[in-house]
Amino acid sequence: MALNDNATLVINTGNYFTAEPGTVLPTDLTAIPTGTWESIGHTSLQDVFSQDTSGGDVTVLGTLQNKTLRTSRTTKVDTFTVTVQQFDKPTLKLYYGSNAVENADGTLGVPQNPVPTVKAFLAVFVDGTNVFAIYVPKAEILGSDTIAFSDTESLAGLPLSITPLVHGTNSFAYAVTPLGTIAP
Repeated sequence: MALNDNATLVINTGNYFTAEPGTVLPTDLTAIPTGTWESIGHTSLQDVFSQDTSGGDVTVLGTLQNKTLRTSRTTKVDTFTVTVQQFDKPTLKLYYGSNAVENADGTLGVPQNPVPTVKAFLAVFVDGTNVFAIYVPKAEILGSDTIAFSDTESLAGLPLSITPLVHGTNSFAYAVTPLGTIAP
């Protein structure tokens, strides 16, 4: 693999979107269709995006004749985390669950057994004239961690967990775009 200095990523801006499960990846990642994809709102400048992987454990299988004949791997599951810093009903429902109840007095009733919101998810990161995206045709979105209001000088946030799921007949749970140049 050759060195490619133009394939490095420094995130200048980024946006996260949701849509109905199975919504296709937009062809122009700089002009996301607003009727189809909805922005999740303001997100953390410090905690831009993280990915955690569980599973994928390897077991070596052998025979009496060959102690390391082959391997077996458990299913690997990736989970993304984004911290939303917008405390309106749509983002609160992403955090507290799709079954959070909108009460008559305008409050949101927090369920004891939250149900994840199931949506397509799209993360678009821009680095100058380059763009990189993570596309999830179907994901479960729910609050991922405890809310902690640590001081009076920082924006508070709601950490969201986005778990990619295989959609329909896809052979993948999510896709990434190679770093590409934004068309002039």
